[in-house]
Amino acid sequence: MGTSAMRWLLKKSARKTMALASRMGTARGGIHVLTYHRFGNAARDPFCVGTEDFEQQMALLARLGTAVSMADVEALLHDRREPSAGAVLVTIDDGCPSFVEHALPILRRHGIPAVLFVPAGELVDGTPARGNSEEPTDRMTWEELRAVADAGVVVGSHAWTHESLGHMSLDGAREQARRSRAVLEQRLGRPVTTFAYPFGTRADYSPAIADMLREAGYTSAFTSQHGAVRADSDPFMLPRVKIEGGEALWMFDASLRGGLDAWRWIDRTMWKLQAAGAPR
Repeated sequence: MGTSAMRWLLKKSARKTMALASRMGTARGGIHVLTYHRFGNAARDPFCVGTEDFEQQMALLARLGTAVSMADVEALLHDRREPSAGAVLVTIDDGCPSFVEHALPILRRHGIPAVLFVPAGELVDGTPARGNSEEPTDRMTWEELRAVADAGVVVGSHAWTHESLGHMSLDGAREQARRSRAVLEQRLGRPVTTFAYPFGTRADYSPAIADMLREAGYTSAFTSQHGAVRADSDPFMLPRVKIEGGEALWMFDASLRGGLDAWRWIDRTMWKLQAAGAPR
């Protein structure tokens, strides 16, 4: 789903300005966790990264040798084991079919570890009818998810359905978290211990929800707030860096070095609007 031309230009200008301002900087320790959603060609859709762009980005990560796994993030958080300089983890939200078609072959070709967060209640069995263009609500099948897990991608929970946990009762959020983890583990035959909050703004999680996830058996949870994961980060309120479509490779490179970390100040000023139910 594309955005208006004016909104697209304004946001791209802001991100570019921020990245340019810090282009000569270097990452100050920790792990930058990158967030992707869909892959392909979509006009003015920040959530859709072009396949050729993703190829170039993963090739750069392979050349730099800085890609790490979810196990490395866990080691940093729980064992205080510092990663190598410039460490980066690739994560993908939502479980859209374009991950299987476009992104997975590229990740495998370049040997890049990844984590895929899926809303388990929205996956289906069999072969669903799919149009020529992917919609944000399109999901891969359980058969495809098993193949993804067999290929070495870590599967995490994105709740049972793609709804804000912060906009429902704590009991409702608990059901979302527990049901998703139970079904994913049962159908994949693998432990599922990491979680990504749907939407991930400050309106979508809270200390009470974080405590609930811990009680439900998770060991980490990711937000959409910008920044790097460090040894002293709260394991259930971990920051990430959104990688958007329509941006040059130099901006991706800057993101790896903390070039968009300051976007967290925008995240913090927008959360009250998000909490009030404004469009995201």
